[in-house]
Amino acid sequence: MQQEYTPTEYPVSTALEDALCELVIPDSIPQDLYNVCSVLNGLTTLEAETILEALQHQIRWGNARQAVN
Repeated sequence: MQQEYTPTEYPVSTALEDALCELVIPDSIPQDLYNVCSVLNGLTTLEAETILEALQHQIRWGNARQAVN
């Protein structure tokens, strides 16, 4: 579980499939999720963490929070 992989050894699309199986989501993964994974494939850890921080900031303080409220 704690092993690190390179993007070529464990692509984002495979990680998505593994994560969705853990959540007991059926095998029909929406094409949109695969499309997002193909865009994110090859990201460095720093790039992924930067995107995560930006999304979290948007949820807390940005337009996403205003739309929910």
